[in-house]
Amino acid sequence: MKKLFLVALLTVAMLVGGIACTAKITLPEGYIKGSDVVPAMGEHWINPEDLAAPVYLVYEGEVIGIEYLWSEDMLQEVPSPPGETIKALAPFPVGATVDYIDVSWMTPGVHEGLPVSHWDLHIYFIPKAEVDAITP
Repeated sequence: MKKLFLVALLTVAMLVGGIACTAKITLPEGYIKGSDVVPAMGEHWINPEDLAAPVYLVYEGEVIGIEYLWSEDMLQEVPSPPGETIKALAPFPVGATVDYIDVSWMTPGVHEGLPVSHWDLHIYFIPKAEVDAITP
């Protein structure tokens, strides 16, 4: 139940928080390339100093999305009383427009990165058709 509540809460917060204008999104300082282009996702850029930080999705030199990961252990650590922050989402640049969001349950071995079962929250700034067309 906590998982479904978290996913619903994050999705609503992102949809309500979208700002309707365009802005170039830049990688935060200290991020490095963590993968080559992954089909329908782009390159993964990570913060090697904070592996719990959001992953930036980049294609052809532009940030196209942000990925957040939550493991079962993180969800078990939901603070009490309700309403406290589990994991804060990185602030979006002023003018960032969220085009769509997807949430996936990933098991070990599906991809590199978090080696345990976890939720992936992908927030994309470009249309789904453009993301789906990304190839290495």
